[in-house]
Amino acid sequence: MAISPNTPATVAKSSSASSAAQQNQTVKNDENGAVANKGITNNAEQARQAQNIAILKANEQVSLRSNNDSLSLLYKTALDGINAELEPIFGENAAQKIYDSGIDTSPEATAERIVAFATGFYSRYKEQNPGRSEEEQLDNFLKVIGGGIEKGFADAKSILKGLKVYEGEVEAGVDQTYAKVMAGLDSFRQKMLELAEQPTDASAAPAKKTEPASGA
Repeated sequence: MAISPNTPATVAKSSSASSAAQQNQTVKNDENGAVANKGITNNAEQARQAQNIAILKANEQVSLRSNNDSLSLLYKTALDGINAELEPIFGENAAQKIYDSGIDTSPEATAERIVAFATGFYSRYKEQNPGRSEEEQLDNFLKVIGGGIEKGFADAKSILKGLKVYEGEVEAGVDQTYAKVMAGLDSFRQKMLELAEQPTDASAAPAKKTEPASGA
């Protein structure tokens, strides 16, 4: 069998093909390396994000394990609920949100602020709903704000349960606050009814005696 001589053209063509194949392999290697590096970068970024979320979650859980911090959350959600119920009556953002995480958040103090905040709108409610008895006014008003308070407490419980901290001291603090809010609203109702039954200044003033004319 005859062997073809390696002519210059044949050698050049073979060398060119080999060089092109090497270049293609280099490009592929670079691309594979870039993809691999990109995957490593993405995995590292995801790991950092997951770690940051875990740290924030842990901090949030540790913070809310304190009963006072939990009642701060409860106070805020209660005010949000009251605001939502009053909005159709007084307009958007009628109830100014006065939540401040630095305030005393014992069950007693939290309940007092919720009651004071909610009942502070009673006079305006009466002005917008004239022609009703005091008892009817009170019952309707307390029904409105009561719905907001119930929603606020439910939202707070849902958040705390989701963080798995609604137990022990936290649960007891929420329950105590709710009971004190209900008692505070009942006391407000009784006080308003008593005030409504009192005579006005004009009717309560004694009639002036008519002095006989001098020299009669």
